[in-house]
Amino acid sequence: MTAAVTIAVSPVHGQTGGYGSKKPITIAVKEITNRVPDLPWWNTSTSQTLTTMLSNELQSSGHFTVVERQGMRQILDEQELVDAGIVRPSTGPSKGMMTGARYYVLGSVSDYQQNAEASTNRSSTAYLIGESGNTTSQQKSYVAFDIRVVDTSTGEIAYSRTIEGSATNSQQSTSGSIGLPGLLGQTSGSSRTSRTPASRAIRAAMIQVAEYLDCVLYLKNDCLATYSARENTRRQRTKDVLELY
Repeated sequence: MTAAVTIAVSPVHGQTGGYGSKKPITIAVKEITNRVPDLPWWNTSTSQTLTTMLSNELQSSGHFTVVERQGMRQILDEQELVDAGIVRPSTGPSKGMMTGARYYVLGSVSDYQQNAEASTNRSSTAYLIGESGNTTSQQKSYVAFDIRVVDTSTGEIAYSRTIEGSATNSQQSTSGSIGLPGLLGQTSGSSRTSRTPASRAIRAAMIQVAEYLDCVLYLKNDCLATYSARENTRRQRTKDVLELY
C-alpha cells in the first residue's frame, strides 16, 4: 500500500484574461505563519523552511524574480518607521518601489487535524489444514493552507487561494497458520507501513501554490479554466460533508 497526498484547490480571484509578459515578475514571499494552536510539527525553523520552499519553487519556474527575504525584512522595518511617524514619508521607502516587488505573497497554515479519518479492512480465508488473513488500515491527517497575493501598487488583495489536502498513512499486515486442531502447527506473519509526513504534504502544497501563482500572474492562459474546474469539484466535495435539515 503506498502513501498518497491529495490536494484540493480554492477560488481563483483577480483578472482572468490575456497572456503575461515575457519579462519575469518580481515577487516577494513574506514569512509563512501558523494559525493552528499546538501544531505538533511546527517549530521555530518551520516558518523559514516553508518560506524558502515556496521561494525556490517560484524562482525555479523562470517566470519570477524573488526578492530575498532578509532584504525585504529590512525594507519593511524602515516602512514601519514611516508608518509610526519617526521617518518622514518623503524620505522613507515605499514597499513596492524599494523591493521592486509587484506582489507580496502571504501564506499561513490555517488548519491541521491529525488522524481526521481512519479505516480498517480485514479478510481471512480458511483452508483444510490452516488459514490466512489480511488486514489493511489507513489514517488520514487533514491540512489547510491559505495564500493571499497583495498588489503592492494598491495594497489590495489581488488573488487568494486555499489548499486543503490529506497526508495518508497506511499499514498492511498478513498472517497465516498451518496445522490441525490439537496438533503442532506453524504460524507466520508480516507487516508493511507507509507514512506520508505532514512536511511532505506541505511541500506538495508549496508546489501547488507556485503553479497557481505562475498561472494567474504570468501565464494567464487555459490554466485558469483548469483551476476553475478544480474549484468547483472542491466546493461540491466540501458541501457534501454538511447534512442540512
